[in-house]
Amino acid sequence: MGAFTLNAVNFGFLFAGLLVYQRPSYYRERFNDAAGAAAGIVLLFPFFAGIQGIMTGAGLATLLAEALLSVSTAGTYPVIAWLTGAIANLFVPSGGGEWLVVGPSVLQAAQDLGVPYGQATIAYAVGDAHTNLLNPFWALPLLAITGVKAREMFGYAIAMLLALIPFLAIVLWAVPY
Repeated sequence: MGAFTLNAVNFGFLFAGLLVYQRPSYYRERFNDAAGAAAGIVLLFPFFAGIQGIMTGAGLATLLAEALLSVSTAGTYPVIAWLTGAIANLFVPSGGGEWLVVGPSVLQAAQDLGVPYGQATIAYAVGDAHTNLLNPFWALPLLAITGVKAREMFGYAIAMLLALIPFLAIVLWAVPY
């Protein structure tokens, strides 16, 4: 009974569906018919969980965080923590999952540098929120209500992502907490 976990159940359902429909594109279409607007999210999250598991199990998340944070000082730490959050969010687009994977390294570096935990957490969260513009799950309910397609708003999201880079870097570096 120990092997009967939530991960095993998710894995079983995901691959049972793939076996039934045989082609991933057909599976996605049938899944979309059944789940409607939530299909993309429901189908992708098991893969995100897998990526999170790989990053954690292989030590990649800790290696990434420690590498980025090893080049920081107390003064540059907020900017480096922001970049760490941004990069981690590209691979694990779930704030809680990211923090579970990278958070201990972020807090350990903050402690080693004498940076308050609140400052470290906020800087990291800004990075996570910033790159959410690349993963617009936050916009899906709005897109469903308005009928706008994701590709129609994605250019604006990328423009905002790029425009915010210098602003966030300056604010995180210069503004005291």
